[in-house]
Amino acid sequence: MLRILSQAPRRLRNISARRSLSSVITLSDEEPVQKLQESSKCILYYTATWCPPCKMIKPVYDKLSDAHPSVTFGKIDVDDNADAAASARISSVPTFTGWNNGEKVAEFAGADENMLKDLIAKLEAS
Repeated sequence: MLRILSQAPRRLRNISARRSLSSVITLSDEEPVQKLQESSKCILYYTATWCPPCKMIKPVYDKLSDAHPSVTFGKIDVDDNADAAASARISSVPTFTGWNNGEKVAEFAGADENMLKDLIAKLEAS
């Protein structure tokens, strides 16, 4: 079988990146987790690579991190950082914890965008 290729010039499309890089900090050790909790307004997102709800909420979390620079957004993989997950008593993923200068102000489990937005608003108001 022969295939005849067109001799007409082809145009290349200009594709630009529309998505900004996420400002989420990936935490891989328990010590940085504690420092982050104590030093600022932050949200910690406990996740796992095998978790479908975690995969669903990740783009939302990334987008919110870019939209709210006054809050620090951290991400902890419970399989890679089991010590931090155990010390925080994380029993399901995704779990979100909100911190204000070392004090836990909220915690919830589940991929709920509205609860996440409420947590951000609570931190920004404090």
